[in-house]
Amino acid sequence: MAEEMDNVLRRSLDEVDRTRKIQWVLLVLSFCGLALFLYGVLGTAKNAGEPRLVGQVMVSVFVSMLTNVLVVLGLGIFISRMTKKILKAIELLSKK
Repeated sequence: MAEEMDNVLRRSLDEVDRTRKIQWVLLVLSFCGLALFLYGVLGTAKNAGEPRLVGQVMVSVFVSMLTNVLVVLGLGIFISRMTKKILKAIELLSKK
């Protein structure tokens, strides 16, 4: 029975590692998409002929990016802490 639990735990941890790698790939793709978006928005703003528009777009994009990064970072830290607590509880249970 203990070997079964070890196998289940090992598979779960492997899945967490795979998911983390996929998340990094998606993060890189998101930044690439954001760069393309910014390039398109700035090109449109420059073609509109409004010099103030470029600055306003950059400030709004920067603030929204900062907010999104902080939210994702906070969620990541929270999930990481909870995962560590769960794994510690499993470890303590398996020692009994």
